[in-house]
Amino acid sequence: MRDNKLYTPVGVKDMLFKECDIKRNVTHKIGEIFRRFGYEQVETPTFEYMEVFSDEKLGGTKPKEMFRFFDRDGSTLALRTDMTPPIARIASTNFADKKEEAMRFSYFGNTFRYNEQYQGKQREFYQAGVELLGIDNADADGEVLAVAINSLLEAGLSDFRIIVGNVAFFKGILQETLLSEQICKELQMRVAYRDYVSVEEIVTKYDMPENSRQLFIELPKLVGTLEVLAYAKRLTKNKMAKRAISRLQELYHILRYYNMEEYVTFDLGMVGQLNYYTGIIFRGYVDNSGYSILSGGRYDNLVAQYGTDMPAVGMVLKLNEILFAMQKQCVVIEEKKAKTLVAFSEQGRQTAIQIANTYRRSGMYVEMSLLGEDVAKNMAYAQSKQMSHVLYFVDSDIVKVISLADEIGGFTVEIAVSELILPNVKEEQQ
Repeated sequence: MRDNKLYTPVGVKDMLFKECDIKRNVTHKIGEIFRRFGYEQVETPTFEYMEVFSDEKLGGTKPKEMFRFFDRDGSTLALRTDMTPPIARIASTNFADKKEEAMRFSYFGNTFRYNEQYQGKQREFYQAGVELLGIDNADADGEVLAVAINSLLEAGLSDFRIIVGNVAFFKGILQETLLSEQICKELQMRVAYRDYVSVEEIVTKYDMPENSRQLFIELPKLVGTLEVLAYAKRLTKNKMAKRAISRLQELYHILRYYNMEEYVTFDLGMVGQLNYYTGIIFRGYVDNSGYSILSGGRYDNLVAQYGTDMPAVGMVLKLNEILFAMQKQCVVIEEKKAKTLVAFSEQGRQTAIQIANTYRRSGMYVEMSLLGEDVAKNMAYAQSKQMSHVLYFVDSDIVKVISLADEIGGFTVEIAVSELILPNVKEEQQ
């Protein structure tokens, strides 16, 4: 019989030293990008009432995908499945009086979801993101995309692409077909699955304006930048679709001002959840991976579900995938760990501890040895941790400086403690 104490559940994993260090480093860098753009961090509960995440009208999480349980009062709770709905709740309940101002939120946290189709069947996801509420214009859209791109660059990625669409364009060309709601839903589903053979079969089967038929047949080709947008704009006669194209054209010029346009490609066949998204929609990819490393878009109808109507646009960085992409792209992250081991005899303990504290206060990473006075044992330990030096305090006056890594294979020198170059050593020893 298996002892479950020795295993993790399906979909979660332990994260060990090096991976944790890289994650912490990347999280810090991304957090700095968020702050430089004016996004202030909030934290939401790990679990909430299930209703926060399950609004079916806006494509909320299905109950079967949630980790659900009951509190003592019998209310159904759920582990957080998405970061955006709780922030919409915060904005509606705490900042309703600022609904016409720009409100910038950022977050870091884990989400939990049953999703058998996800890479590796993960069920715990570490995410970071921003939400910009209160403003509905292309400048807001552009800023969120600029934050996303800057975050990926700061993490060390260079080979990535942001694919941008606009669901308002797709809604508009669906209207233009004059087809029934049921057939339009079928078209939407086929486009979402990129089943363009079925799309062509549908649009050739039913009567519709010829320009609409041509649009759907050419939808797989409507991928690119300004020339694609201009071509699609000529094909459609629907006002909503034309406005959506104009918004993307304006967005492209804004991204040029940010010097970020090279990372963006427009895809007018990008659909997403039409009930959730109301404008731009985007996903980020690295080469040779079918899984997105970020996603986002405009969702102007969401916050109203929590009591206050306000526009919103946001994005989420999928840090699990970003860390994996960094590994694939051989991104080197400086490890902040101890490079020096401080060992000591009984007579050298006090001096060793005081000088180690001085090193740390000056910003260095120092590890104290707990292995006793055996120099060879301390050296072996330091080498196993890939440290470069051992300082062995013989007593309060003498220290052995042992180099473990240099071009001549290492050396040992014995010097007076007073010869060590340390900031504020005299003050520390008083």
